[in-house]
Amino acid sequence: MTHPLTTPPLRYRLRAALTQLRSNGPRSAADPVTGSVESTLVVAALQKAHHHNRSIIVRTRGGHMMPRLSVDTIHARHTNLRTDSGELVLLPLRFIESVQQQRATTDGERGLL
Repeated sequence: MTHPLTTPPLRYRLRAALTQLRSNGPRSAADPVTGSVESTLVVAALQKAHHHNRSIIVRTRGGHMMPRLSVDTIHARHTNLRTDSGELVLLPLRFIESVQQQRATTDGERGLL
C-alpha cells in the first residue's frame, strides 16, 4: 500500500502522537498551519541555524540527506536554503523530517553535532 507525499511515515505519526500525549500543557506550541509540533521544532532549528549562521544537514521524509546547507530565509510553508557551492534550494517545510547543525572538527572537516 502506498501513501501520497502528504501522508507522513508511520514512525513520524507515532512520534507526534507520543509527543502530544507526553505534553503537560495545552497544544499552544503546535504549528498553526499544519498542527504539528515536529514542524515547529524544525522551524526553530532552522531559525537557530539562520541566526547563528551555521551550516546544517537536512533529512527529508523520503530519507534523503542534504549536507552543508545554509539557511537564507524561512517562510510559513517553505524555506530557502543555499548549498556550499551557492545553489539555491527551495524546500517545503512539510518535506523536512529533521535538521542537524554541523560543527567544525579538529581536522577542518565538517561534522555533525
